Amino acid sequence: MEKEGMTVWITAPQASVLAALDKRRRLEEQETKAELIRAGLSSKEARIRIINMRPQIWPPLEDIVASSLRWRLADEDLAREWDPLTPDELDRLKLSGRWPGPNNGIRLVQRNYDFPADLALQLRTAAWRMSERALAELHERGLVGSGKKLTEEQRRVRDELALQLYPPARIVRQALTDYPPALPE
Repeated sequence: MEKEGMTVWITAPQASVLAALDKRRRLEEQETKAELIRAGLSSKEARIRIINMRPQIWPPLEDIVASSLRWRLADEDLAREWDPLTPDELDRLKLSGRWPGPNNGIRLVQRNYDFPADLALQLRTAAWRMSERALAELHERGLVGSGKKLTEEQRRVRDELALQLYPPARIVRQALTDYPPALPE
């Protein structure tokens, strides 16, 4: 399966939950390995068994995040037959950097995930199509760009329009909130 790297910004509490989940996963792997060795397997045999168990029992964090994201993208507001992205739109969506708008005092943490390519495209398409009207208006009004000096009124308008944006990172944050990540039972 082809994967595509994406950088997203999640909240600090979401990052903490994922870190705790990862720690739990590592501890469970270690405990299981010790149990297998006590049951008579060699260390090498136990490690091989753990490797084979990992995808179903202890998937990597990016798979867990991807699962939450798939659920979010299936929600009514995002699960649509969107027009395919043009090559220019795809190129613009691959640029690094934040989308316009304030952070509202929320501490964000950068994370990099390798998502299945189809999921990355679905996320980018939904983000762009949900945001394109507000993005167009932001550009038409000259309210975006590095180093822009905006008046108080311009900042207010920019922030109002920014609330209508659905950047990929916002959708990922919503996914982690609405469909909390967990290890398989």
